[in-house]
Amino acid sequence: MKQYSGKKNFPDPLASQEKKESKSYGLKYAKAIESQWGKRSDSNSLFSKRYTSFKRSQEYATGVQDTAIYKRLLNNLDPNAGDGSLMNLDFTPVPVLPKFVRIVVNKILGRNLYPNLEAVDPLSSSEKNRDKKRIEIQVALKKQLMAFRDKTGATIGMDPEMIPDNEAEAEIFIGENVKSDAEIAAQVATDMTLSWNNFDDNVFRRCVNDLATSGMAVVKRSNDPNYGIKTHYVDPKDFIHSETNDPSFDDITYAGHVRTMPIQELKRIASGELEEEDFQKIAKKVTGKTGGGYQYDNSLGRNIYEYDEYSVDVLEFEFLSTDCMYFEEKENRFGNRNFFYEGFDYKEKSGSVFERKPHKMEIVNVYKGYFVLGTDYIFGYGRMQNVPKNIYDISKARMSYSVVATNLTDMMPKSMVSSCIGFADMLQLTHLKIQQAIAKAKPDGLIIDIEGLENVQLGKGGELQPLELHDIYEQTGVFYYRSKNPEGGFQNPPIREIGNSIRNINELIGLYNHYLRMIRDTTGINEVVDASTPKSEALVGVREQAIAASNNATYDITNASMILYKNVCNDIVKCLQILPEESVIMEVYKNAIGQTNMSILSSFSRLPMYNFGVQVQKDMDDKDQAYLEQAIQISLGQKEIDLEDAMAIRELKDVNQAERLLVVRRKKKLEKAQAMAMQQQQMQAQMAQQAQALQLQMDAQKMQAEAQIEAQKMQLKAQLEAQTSAMRHEFNKEIELIRAKATLGFKETDEEFKEKIEVLKEDRKDDRVKKQAVEQSKLISQRKGQRTELKDEEGNPMRNLLTNMQDG
Repeated sequence: MKQYSGKKNFPDPLASQEKKESKSYGLKYAKAIESQWGKRSDSNSLFSKRYTSFKRSQEYATGVQDTAIYKRLLNNLDPNAGDGSLMNLDFTPVPVLPKFVRIVVNKILGRNLYPNLEAVDPLSSSEKNRDKKRIEIQVALKKQLMAFRDKTGATIGMDPEMIPDNEAEAEIFIGENVKSDAEIAAQVATDMTLSWNNFDDNVFRRCVNDLATSGMAVVKRSNDPNYGIKTHYVDPKDFIHSETNDPSFDDITYAGHVRTMPIQELKRIASGELEEEDFQKIAKKVTGKTGGGYQYDNSLGRNIYEYDEYSVDVLEFEFLSTDCMYFEEKENRFGNRNFFYEGFDYKEKSGSVFERKPHKMEIVNVYKGYFVLGTDYIFGYGRMQNVPKNIYDISKARMSYSVVATNLTDMMPKSMVSSCIGFADMLQLTHLKIQQAIAKAKPDGLIIDIEGLENVQLGKGGELQPLELHDIYEQTGVFYYRSKNPEGGFQNPPIREIGNSIRNINELIGLYNHYLRMIRDTTGINEVVDASTPKSEALVGVREQAIAASNNATYDITNASMILYKNVCNDIVKCLQILPEESVIMEVYKNAIGQTNMSILSSFSRLPMYNFGVQVQKDMDDKDQAYLEQAIQISLGQKEIDLEDAMAIRELKDVNQAERLLVVRRKKKLEKAQAMAMQQQQMQAQMAQQAQALQLQMDAQKMQAEAQIEAQKMQLKAQLEAQTSAMRHEFNKEIELIRAKATLGFKETDEEFKEKIEVLKEDRKDDRVKKQAVEQSKLISQRKGQRTELKDEEGNPMRNLLTNMQDG
């Protein structure tokens, strides 16, 4: 493989595109990057300085920093060096900084970030305005649409039940749900891409940790129509870039990262571009080893050399370059003007019959490659394909690296951990001094005054040694002595205890707490935020101020993480816009979305027509969520909203929209309650009127029934009187007959008696005829319905009585 060499300054940026695509140009650019950053082994190089700084911060952030410095400090500070007390100390670092890093990282990741895509071009704006107008019309015609649905069973557009009831609710609905088909397609595809890459739980978490630890986070994006859109984590200590003071790195012209890999991995990446002798030269130049032995690998089907396990540093780099694309404006013989593409190299033609005028268009292209550091080998170099661009400004392009930093000064970011390293060292040293003080602490002892025991009987005939006295005192705890000496003076107790405390322990503990407070002040993570010492008597306002102070201290990290998330999502959206319709990855997206959602599938082909703006949104913080939940519970307790309203409010992620929806639903519930109250009042009034009418009707029926009963009583009384008169008449007739017989007491002949009887019959007959006429008149009146049928004393109708009388 041909080796390339070049100067250590950057190549000509105005060179032709053909020259820029050559490996010699790429090698010269890579060697210029190497000369600017230096080698990792050179302690004075920028790459080594930043690598060492980041690595040190990462070690402190994980609690695995080097403890040799503490041993040297203790040996120098120990006045009794060499006493062996340091041999028993535990030099394991106190994991204080890892705790604060986890608090910051978990606090940022606790509020789930999600992209909200909105098309900002004029075409999509007109479409969304049309959709908003349509929803406003549906809100105004909601009653008619519901009546039409109930009558026909069909719906026009949206289900009427889903249409908002008023303009205020419609405004919230429009803000949350009105999206064009292309916006929905881009939103779904972006969410799926992030999910497939496990971005939130893997790459983004590591990046937020890097922001807190190193002050820089890097994500590399790769897109291939056959392999998909990938997001890769890049360690900041391996990242290099052009000079910049922009914390968002928007103005960098080149970027890359160093990958340490075995030569075996290098063979896989550079397959077909480097030969076996090239790898041998790389191993000899970079590692100083040749590794001549080899063996044949049956599984790989090739020789495995000893130097395949040697590690080399490979720089994967990209850079931006502006190329001029030429067009020629030419006039034909008919006077018309046409434009013709002439490529990147253009030479003006002379002697043309018709007028020719060149036009150039500057386009930014991205070139990439791999460079083995310390050698002259480059591979995989060329102009990058499938570069995502904005359709409304195709002249611009950006590299595949998304980078953010906090407090960037002279190419070195200042992180939260690097600001606390000095305090962490002093805290660790204080912790070791506490251990040393404990190790040097003496046990409790005794002071035994031998002279004070001279006048005490020590036994039958012997003297006790001091150790024996100590044993007696330890076993019994009692010892007798004389309080006066032979001269008569008082003497102290011969045995006294020595209470030995740990030397300077309180001062050391106070010093430990001092450095811990310094770390809290530097990071902004106070006791309220980490909930290490919660105080029940602390006022709510004090707690809120403490939380606000912590948010202000960590704002740089929070803001940088959101910028990084937004840049990654912007990259993904632009990569989606350039996916070919016939590519494999496009089929994967379609299969993932599902064939049922045809509107989204058809919108994928329209994505390049739109210019999308990405807004990174996050869930409510604990304070807003607690405030909103309290308002919801109060409204539920007062029955101002329903359970369905509370569920809809909780689903909103923006606290402002949630509060607006709560107000709208409360007003809607109040209006509904007022309408129901009025309806109940109307129903009660109507029921009262119906009850009053029913009572009047019942009273009238009662009076009618009483009148009818009275008439029936009068009719019955008349019938009884008529029957009584008829019976009285019969009785009188019989009496008159008997009386006549008694009156005719004289004897007469039968003929005379018969004549008298005939005369009496004729008189009675006249009376019966008169009565019959009266009864017939009553019967006629009865038949005409003017009176009821008359009955005799036995209950038989009077017509039977009359018939009997006529027959008699």
